[in-house]
Amino acid sequence: MNETVIVTENGRRRKVTKRRAIITQLVNRSATADFRAIKILLDIMREIERQTEPTAPEAFAFSEADEKVLEQIKARFSIGKPEQ
Repeated sequence: MNETVIVTENGRRRKVTKRRAIITQLVNRSATADFRAIKILLDIMREIERQTEPTAPEAFAFSEADEKVLEQIKARFSIGKPEQ
């Protein structure tokens, strides 16, 4: 699948991997309402999404410097607003 093949796109020849050529054909056929191609493409996408694990919330924690910047931004937007 990682072997290269020569394809012609928009009148130009270029080298791509067989994997990319297959996916490109599958996407193009799906765009023309080829229901078999659509099903295959959606199945591939579902499998990729299933294999991709969501990142733990701890990975998105702000650093102390980030917290300081956020507090400064909050302060700028709250100027002139009544306390709630």
